[in-house]
Amino acid sequence: VGRLHCLRDGWEDGMLSFMQSGGFRPKEKVSQIDVPSLVLWGRQDGILEGKEFAQKFIDAMPNAELQWVEECGHVPHLEQPELTARYIADFLESDKMTPLGKSASVNPLFGNLLSFLN
Repeated sequence: VGRLHCLRDGWEDGMLSFMQSGGFRPKEKVSQIDVPSLVLWGRQDGILEGKEFAQKFIDAMPNAELQWVEECGHVPHLEQPELTARYIADFLESDKMTPLGKSASVNPLFGNLLSFLN
């Protein structure tokens, strides 16, 4: 499942262009994220080894928490969509997302997602 995108027309050209641009460099941007964040990582990720790379994200973002997605590789939203959606919904409902002094209420944008999951 995690490599389905490699079968699409134009994949080779897109990958070549991406590599020539210098690729994805989150190190330069991740430390600028200063809001509560959820880092989802597939426990069996064979592309970016979780123990090393997931921890780098957590160390760089002061308000981040790591959630391992079991029986999952590099693309949790495709490999474990229901579990991934549940983790996201739980995070959005958590105290981390509730402003101080306000009662917890779910953003209307996520209401349909939450009702689907329950």
